[in-house]
Amino acid sequence: MSVRRIVVLGASGFVGTTLVEHLGDDPAMEVVPVIHSAGSAWRLARRNTQLLQVDVADRSSLTDVLQGAAAVVNCTRGSRAVMIDGLANILESCRTAHVGRFVHLSSVMVYGDPPHPASTSEDAPTTSDRDPEGYAGIKVEQDELVQAAAGRGLPSVVLCPPNISGPFSGYLVGLIDALRGASFALMDEGAGPVNLVDVRNLCHAIRLALDATGEALDGRRMFVTDGEPLTWADLVGELAPLAEVTRVRRIGRDALVRLAGGGGVKRPTSLAASLRHLVSSDVRAALRKDPLWEKVDRTARGTVARMGKGVENRLRLGI
Repeated sequence: MSVRRIVVLGASGFVGTTLVEHLGDDPAMEVVPVIHSAGSAWRLARRNTQLLQVDVADRSSLTDVLQGAAAVVNCTRGSRAVMIDGLANILESCRTAHVGRFVHLSSVMVYGDPPHPASTSEDAPTTSDRDPEGYAGIKVEQDELVQAAAGRGLPSVVLCPPNISGPFSGYLVGLIDALRGASFALMDEGAGPVNLVDVRNLCHAIRLALDATGEALDGRRMFVTDGEPLTWADLVGELAPLAEVTRVRRIGRDALVRLAGGGGVKRPTSLAASLRHLVSSDVRAALRKDPLWEKVDRTARGTVARMGKGVENRLRLGI
């Protein structure tokens, strides 16, 4: 029996760790977990899984690790440098090492928040917010890099999940904390749909992507969900006992509009508020449509970047 070498990048993250556990039980696969930071690596260490630590910025080390890989699964996440520059390195290393297949995790966030009305289909327009530091814009840019690599001959699958639930889910833990802190409220009695995928189902989808054929390998996005109708009332009903709460706040749509100031855009009321409004991603994205402002924005970013990460972080915190 031939054994396929599967390299999982970002193996210490929530999805990556679960995927290594999922694939590790298949004798037909040699699973190679690659990590950058500790993260949830303890889950793999307790299984005596050998972990490789590689920086995605180090293309030479990446290429060495990917030699002989039948497939690479990209679960990496981090700064823009990791997600864009790192992905470019990964794709180039896949080409150099003659990797047979690339599986990339995208996100429904590429369709915006809230999403475009047509986003019931993967062919819907992606978000117009292309803030280079914003998560949605970065994910769109990532998808484009993978699709370009697929066009150059690297068979690629792009999976597009919504919020991810299941064991160790940070999303569910956040909801439980919000219920405990009474900072969560159901609108319209929770009748609205909630789109989730269990991490184990997502890992099963990745497993299927490793064997996909035909058009699925051209880098097009494919939604991955649990495929079951679920409302917010259903979800909160399951989480409330874990949060040890018996009553969940409710709010009507009209009341929510009133709390939001009548549904209009709230005007800044101070110099500090005006500055925060000016540097918001939405405003900067709009301003960059003008060539002059785009040049100003690019120059400002370059100046801050040359000051070093410490200065940049202090500026962000101060604003």
